[in-house]
Amino acid sequence: MPVRGRGAKLAAACLAAACLAGAAATPAGAGKAAKPKLVSVADFFFGPSAVTIHRGGKVKWVWAATNTESHDVHLKKGPKGLKQKGSYSTKTTAVTNATFVKAFPTPGTYNFICTIHPTKMKLTVTVKK
Repeated sequence: MPVRGRGAKLAAACLAAACLAGAAATPAGAGKAAKPKLVSVADFFFGPSAVTIHRGGKVKWVWAATNTESHDVHLKKGPKGLKQKGSYSTKTTAVTNATFVKAFPTPGTYNFICTIHPTKMKLTVTVKK
């Protein structure tokens, strides 16, 4: 093997090692916002029925394409001291092709329902510190 080839391989190996060392020093997800937890708004259920996120995390509700009924998302009860409670509920109902995203800056337990199907459609969001 020519000396030039060995030098190129050594340089490539050193570069790869430096890149790996740099990646290991950077925390996973640094500079990126966490993806929102997805909740399906389906005919007669929220799926899943409970999610846990960290303070500042988001939940994204997505209406199922197979729905035949209208649904909404309504905050039934939130933690003490929660401000702007109305912003945690959708303003209208939808059957399909809808999404609703909400950030949760206040730790605690949030109980959601669909006001059209309140006994069947329930969701608990737990926000940890």
